[in-house]
Amino acid sequence: MSRGTRKWLIAAVAVAAVGLLLPGCGTRLPNSAFTQLNGGSGTNQDNQVAAGDNGANGDTGTTVAGSAGTGPASQGAGTGQTTPGGGTVAGGGGGGGPGPGQNTASDVGVTPTSIKVGNITGVGGPLGPDAFGNTLRGLQVYVQAINARGGVNGRKLILDSCDDNQDGSQNLACAQKLVGQDKIFAFVDNNSLATAPSAHYVYTQNVPDLGYPLNNGYYKYPNMFSVYGSLFPRDGKTLGYNGSNYNTTEIFHYFKNVTGINKAAYFFYSEASSQQQAYIFEQEAQAEGIQTAYESGGHNGENLAAPNFDTDVLTMKSSGAQGIFDAVDINGNQKICTSMDRYGVTVKAKVSTIEVWSADIGTPAWSKPCRDSIFIVGQSASYADTNIPAVAQYIADYHKYGNGYTQAQWALEGYANGQTLVEGVKAMGTSPTRKGFIAWLDGFTKASGWSDGGFYTPEAWSPVPHPANISSCDLYVQWQDSVGTFVTRAGLDTCYTTKEVPAAFTPDGS
Repeated sequence: MSRGTRKWLIAAVAVAAVGLLLPGCGTRLPNSAFTQLNGGSGTNQDNQVAAGDNGANGDTGTTVAGSAGTGPASQGAGTGQTTPGGGTVAGGGGGGGPGPGQNTASDVGVTPTSIKVGNITGVGGPLGPDAFGNTLRGLQVYVQAINARGGVNGRKLILDSCDDNQDGSQNLACAQKLVGQDKIFAFVDNNSLATAPSAHYVYTQNVPDLGYPLNNGYYKYPNMFSVYGSLFPRDGKTLGYNGSNYNTTEIFHYFKNVTGINKAAYFFYSEASSQQQAYIFEQEAQAEGIQTAYESGGHNGENLAAPNFDTDVLTMKSSGAQGIFDAVDINGNQKICTSMDRYGVTVKAKVSTIEVWSADIGTPAWSKPCRDSIFIVGQSASYADTNIPAVAQYIADYHKYGNGYTQAQWALEGYANGQTLVEGVKAMGTSPTRKGFIAWLDGFTKASGWSDGGFYTPEAWSPVPHPANISSCDLYVQWQDSVGTFVTRAGLDTCYTTKEVPAAFTPDGS
């Protein structure tokens, strides 16, 4: 999907409450997208992590090492992408730069020796720590690693995280505490089931927020930056482009022309956000000439509480569907695979959610051979592609500081987004400011995108007119038991120019 036009359906029952479609293509409906949770009980938990400290729930506090840079006040070996601030990024470089004596207390959360970074992640709550926790773990690894390398421009990163327990009211309380009391410099990697309640508050405080677009604020407010980019004006007044969202169709172009899918089945729940995502998939697929062969549970979708995937799979078998696109959670994905193997049903590709993109797919919870048909599409380099220097550095740091957690793509992205913050800070030298960081991100255009040293397809946060024919690039991976990991079928440089398909935003209160 085009940068920032599709909201990631991210792995957790969160999106149901938010009703989003997330950038990074393919089916991205979070587990959270399947439970309406606006209130709830519990106490948010706050954790400050510097190098060597332990984070919440036993996670290692971390700060990821920044890439080598030649921008203001940075040093390190390597070459890489030139940034608007004049620096260059090559994954894995050291912190370097001037010592504390030259640094200034240039803005909120910045001292001569430290920079305080805020994060809100739904670790506790009904979905458990793995629904959203992987991004926080990756960020913690980054923090610890970069601090071990000397920090950024002579400053150590302090990661101040707050667990909102996947609850909207606690999310707002976390934001108010981190901004008003703890005085953070910026938010990085916010990822939770109910982020919408804090969006307007963060906007009024003008705190930079580089996070996961699980609320509409990332497509409206000038201080909020989706980690997958956004091509909308974000002027604080208009949501999207003239009030509309736009999605590109390159994923369906790939699966039609490369894997040969001409007829597809769509698995989703009779829940608003799951339905909405599936219907948009159908619209985009049809624009690429892929016919709809079957919809799970009929046009309204399956019962969330008691889905009958056996019946769906048998009916789909006779429909002639050659591929599956789903908007269901991990548990639903596992059940669909079990049903397919039970009845000997195979497809050319079963395109699943980003939360599935983890080493957990190789466990007995996933039926085989069905799991060998699982594809996932994203905008970040696969954690299995260690031939990419940035990924190799991440893997080394994760082995050292990751406390043995199962490898997951969201952990890599959490790490990478920490590096983006560091590179922006490096570009400002001795006196980083919130305003400067916002301007640095806004400086990346569709023509000069930010790839974060090779972690992402080029991202941009500057607007373009819509609708348009837009070139969008994605990575396509497939699980293979024969090698015990995901195999890249088409790299990050797989780009197609397609027309945009308009879609309405779902109001979320942000």
